[in-house]
Amino acid sequence: MAKVVRISPRSCPCCDTKLEGVEPIDGTPELGTVQINVTVCDCCGHFMMVERSFILRELTTEEFRAVINHPTVVAEWRRWE
Repeated sequence: MAKVVRISPRSCPCCDTKLEGVEPIDGTPELGTVQINVTVCDCCGHFMMVERSFILRELTTEEFRAVINHPTVVAEWRRWE
């Protein structure tokens, strides 16, 4: 399981829930080991990219297409169905 990283409080761009920690769900062992990681809001299930500086941002269309079929992301998404 990946390590949860505390971040400065930010809001989910979809549901406005306050987020204070992120955990990669794209199979990366820990944040910062690759340029970008995918995380999900625990409240609404919204996918977000976590950049090296722990800034959360929306996925581009191309990124969404690339990650939506990743096995770990599919498993996380099914958790919200």
